Amino acid sequence: MKYYYKAHTPEGSKSGVLEAASKKNAANYLISNGYNVIKIRKAKKFNQKSFWNFVETLSVLLNQKVMLAEALHLLGSSKIDSISSISHFLNDELSEGNDFFISVENLFSDVEPEIISLLRVGYENGDLVKSLELVLKARAEKTAFIAEVQKAITYPAFVLIVSIVVLVIIFDNVLPEFKLLLNSNTQNPLTSFIMSFAGKGYQTLISGFWSTISILFLYALAARNSKIRLAIEKCLEYVPLINDLLRLKTKLAFLQNISLALCLKSDLKTAIRLSVSATTNEYHKITLKRVEEEIFQGTQFGDALKRTKLFNQIELLRISLAEQSGTLPKVFQSLLDINRQNQRKKLNFLVQLLGPVTIILLGCLVFLVAFTVVTPMMTMQQTVG
Repeated sequence: MKYYYKAHTPEGSKSGVLEAASKKNAANYLISNGYNVIKIRKAKKFNQKSFWNFVETLSVLLNQKVMLAEALHLLGSSKIDSISSISHFLNDELSEGNDFFISVENLFSDVEPEIISLLRVGYENGDLVKSLELVLKARAEKTAFIAEVQKAITYPAFVLIVSIVVLVIIFDNVLPEFKLLLNSNTQNPLTSFIMSFAGKGYQTLISGFWSTISILFLYALAARNSKIRLAIEKCLEYVPLINDLLRLKTKLAFLQNISLALCLKSDLKTAIRLSVSATTNEYHKITLKRVEEEIFQGTQFGDALKRTKLFNQIELLRISLAEQSGTLPKVFQSLLDINRQNQRKKLNFLVQLLGPVTIILLGCLVFLVAFTVVTPMMTMQQTVG
């Protein structure tokens, strides 16, 4: 177990991370070495906010031609506790000869594997600075896009909430009284179905809410099992639209990593190995690992990629020609830019559709309810007349 500490020493204030069986053992060790312990606690995992703060400050130092070990040492004296703790831990891991990025994965929670993989590409090819720049740029683009999406769905979300409130009021306060006036034998199937929810509007809403939460929870729980997750991802490959989005996500991660690795003069086999590790979809990872194996056996890159079904015919042709002409880094970077543009266009199109589709669906629902109420009223009026 690793523990973070702060202590006074004859040389001044000192902090760091040490390994011990318990907190008491860690404190005894520090005291026996002449440390006046101020604070000691179990080293914890840090969230994404801490990760990005650390990456930004590390990037600034590395851009000034500071070596990684020296940068971590400098950040260890930071007044920000999280950055100081992270730096001490990673510095100790490096000094012990442990894999730097395995240590990063163990230290941070919920950091995307493709981010770690992208940093690893730069680290193993001696250009961590470029990897950090790409990661920070990708994060800025993602943040900007999320802001656009939030702005685009604000109006549909407002319409949705107001419509749900109105429907609940109608079902709980209007339809129950109206149901008493109707003859159940003269109701059509649609009217009977909608009237079955009379007085149950709020109850149905709460049931739907908790059912959705339960389904999402069960999915998250099932996804922790690698076999179940693989089965789910394999099934999603046969669902139109969803399979396109999943393939595009995998393709972008693969292209981003392999283009960077090749630009940093990495050999093709190493570049493929690093790119495969960036894939979060287990089903796609299996297919890409087969590419890695086939390349090792001497298969042409374009032919091996064809079996993954991630690339279209034009892209495969460009890759095959680039392999023959020795221009793979340039072609992969070009494909990455094109696919990023396509992804943004598709996502923008879906976001733009969200508002009108939501309003149309709610309009249809309100129309059905109104039609259910108005039709029996007109029948009753004709009967009385």
